[in-house]
Amino acid sequence: MVTQTVTETPSTTEAPPTTTDETTTEETTTTTPETSASSSTPQDNPGGMVIYDCGGQPQVRPTDVTSIYCGDNSVSVSDITWTRWGPRSAVGTGTEAVNLCRPNCAAGNYEQRQVDVVLGGPERKTFTTITLTGADGVTQTYKLTGNAPN
Repeated sequence: MVTQTVTETPSTTEAPPTTTDETTTEETTTTTPETSASSSTPQDNPGGMVIYDCGGQPQVRPTDVTSIYCGDNSVSVSDITWTRWGPRSAVGTGTEAVNLCRPNCAAGNYEQRQVDVVLGGPERKTFTTITLTGADGVTQTYKLTGNAPN
């Protein structure tokens, strides 16, 4: 059996994948750094900045931020697309979900809106604040409560 192994290296230009013919099992590797929760290449993370999730894991360009209120997850942002990730701030867009607490918080009635996302407050290679701005211009800044190491 002749199989094809495809190895892709993320780059800013599209180049044809390198292929080799082998007589083993078929294997295909695809890398999509835009959708991964963490990045390991310096060009994807200038300045080495991260945010921490509620479990204490560092995140680079996460698609979801749930560490706004770790105790109750009453505000979160999902489906984030980052347009910039730098040493002083990160900028993107996403969907904010806010628990309306009607008739009570345990009922979990969430309101969603599209927002611009800005991470800021850099301290020791960690973003500590998140600012969310809706299309209506309403802006809210939160302290991230993820479990960053001391």
